[in-house]
Amino acid sequence: MGRTYRTIGINLKAMPLGESDRLLSVFSRDRGLLKLVAPHSRGCRSKLGGRVDLFVVNDLFISPGRNLDRILQAETVATYQGLNSHLTTLTAAQYLGEVVLYQVHPQQPQPDLFDWLCTTLDQLQGVSSRAALALLVRGLWGILRLGGIAPEWYQCHESGCEIAVPAADTDWRVGFSFASGGVFILTEEGNDRGSSGGDRQLTATEVRLGQWLALPTTPSLARDEFLAQAEAYPLSVWLSLERILRQYLQFHLEQTLQVPPLLDHCFSPVAVSQP
Repeated sequence: MGRTYRTIGINLKAMPLGESDRLLSVFSRDRGLLKLVAPHSRGCRSKLGGRVDLFVVNDLFISPGRNLDRILQAETVATYQGLNSHLTTLTAAQYLGEVVLYQVHPQQPQPDLFDWLCTTLDQLQGVSSRAALALLVRGLWGILRLGGIAPEWYQCHESGCEIAVPAADTDWRVGFSFASGGVFILTEEGNDRGSSGGDRQLTATEVRLGQWLALPTTPSLARDEFLAQAEAYPLSVWLSLERILRQYLQFHLEQTLQVPPLLDHCFSPVAVSQP
């Protein structure tokens, strides 16, 4: 076994191990995904205490093991306790955590993704349900962007033509393809979902929101400024875009996400556009 090592990581998943231990899935900023044993952490007298809770960022001292490394010491860096103030913010955090777990790999540093996740969790603390939804959608978009699989909103993936969204045309639609990764112009003969080859048809407002999120400046907007601008789009459109990104993620991850259906309950009975 090698020497002890130190890293900063955020807890994204925990499960019981043996009689008193926990097995943690930790996203380390400089080491990628780590599977770590938190010894005796399920006992009331555990030295680790709340440091093994979800979304806690710790400065960890770790001992390499034959099969699993073990946490020797943990010093808390951040806790994001405000996520627990509302079911929607907690669900949004769990949603982001689940997606990130599918994106990270052992021994593969992804510092930009780590920083993006922590920033988004920090911004989610204590906000309203509507604000949490907007921040979640921006967070998902950022994860897709950093993963190199963000969908294209400005050009038709078939013709390369620019997508010009009309200011006021309620009948205007474009197609959206998960496999091709973006929007495309519908033809007259293929103006239905079955024959167009697309997975969804999007309205002008949905495309306009997607284009806004894809702007280089949108990810760097401060929380309050972002939320103020987000008010220009109806809640139903944010819900619809979340559903589109959810399906897009599941297609590319080849996994059915478990947390997102909980988000639907948070906003019931608000209508969500169905595929």
